[in-house]
Amino acid sequence: MKNFQQKIIVITGAGSGMGRSMAIQLAQMGARVLLSDKNEAALNETKALIESAKGLCKTYVVNVAERSQIEAFAKDVLVEFKFIDVLINNAGMAIGEATLNEIPLADFELLINVNMWGVIHHTRLFLDVLKSRPESAIANTSSVFGLMGIPGQIPYCISKFAVRGFTDSLRLELQDTNVAVTCIHPGGIDTNIVHNGIHYRDKDKVAEEFKKLVITSSDKAAEIIIKAIQKKSKRVMVGPDAKMVRFFSQLAPSLVDSYIMRKKAEMEKHRAVSQ
Repeated sequence: MKNFQQKIIVITGAGSGMGRSMAIQLAQMGARVLLSDKNEAALNETKALIESAKGLCKTYVVNVAERSQIEAFAKDVLVEFKFIDVLINNAGMAIGEATLNEIPLADFELLINVNMWGVIHHTRLFLDVLKSRPESAIANTSSVFGLMGIPGQIPYCISKFAVRGFTDSLRLELQDTNVAVTCIHPGGIDTNIVHNGIHYRDKDKVAEEFKKLVITSSDKAAEIIIKAIQKKSKRVMVGPDAKMVRFFSQLAPSLVDSYIMRKKAEMEKHRAVSQ
């Protein structure tokens, strides 16, 4: 995609983090951004930041865990704007560390609805108009947890592996169309995803541990993703940690497993000492 001037772009999860950063940067590049989030107050903050810089945007309060709300959102967008040029499925949620049998099934299903079905439903509803455009793009957010398994994170890993598989398969289905498809794999990004997630122990301690893993700012992540969309990249590793994970997960998966289990043991020891 040569540029985003006058392009109509849908971004989910635009109330904070990477979604907000992408919305601001794309509006500055001349796009009209259509933003959704379940947090109306946060969404309004994003809108104010864009409009203060003379950007064009419209906001929609949408819970991507609810198919009916996604359908109503897509209908509203297409009635008013007739088409979109870019769909960025960014909305997602995290879950605290817990083993498979410790996680309530309702929480498991909620996370899958947000992280996987939200991506699928948005894509299906906007796909026909995207295919009708002379140049268009779909970008779906997976994770480094879509590249490797993590103990205590089964629901999240399932959802992100699913997004990866869905996106890679969709890209091949659409290879003879004008729709470019990109899979996004962020590493440790400075966002609110941990604060907004489901937790089974002290949320503040979880957030503190996550903060230690943060390497890339949301603004830098947005810049990397936008460039990947412009280049029609098949996939993009966001942050040096994501690049490292991809390299070692392909080259030495057993080494990655050993490292993950060692880090898990270190964290558990640290928690026991701090209690």
